[in-house]
Amino acid sequence: MSDSVQLITGVSITIVVPALVEIAKQVGLPVRYAGVAAIFMAIMLVMIGGLASGNAFDARKVATWCLAGIVYGLAAAGLYSQTRSR
Repeated sequence: MSDSVQLITGVSITIVVPALVEIAKQVGLPVRYAGVAAIFMAIMLVMIGGLASGNAFDARKVATWCLAGIVYGLAAAGLYSQTRSR
C-alpha cells in the first residue's frame, strides 16, 4: 500500500473506530475496555484493508498492519476522549 493510500485509509479508520467502540459499549462492552477495543478494531480494519488491496499475508505485513492499527486506534481513542470532554 502506498503512503498516500495508507494515510487516507488511516484518516477514515480514525473516524470510524470511535463509532464502532460506541456501538460496542451500547451492546455491553465495559467502558474500561474501550481503549483496547479501539486498538483491536483499528488493527482489524487495517488488516482487512491490506488484504482487500491484494497484499500478501506475510510476517512483515502483519507487523506493519499491527503497528499502524495501534497508532490509528490510539488516535481514535484520543479523538473520542476529546469530543467527550467538551
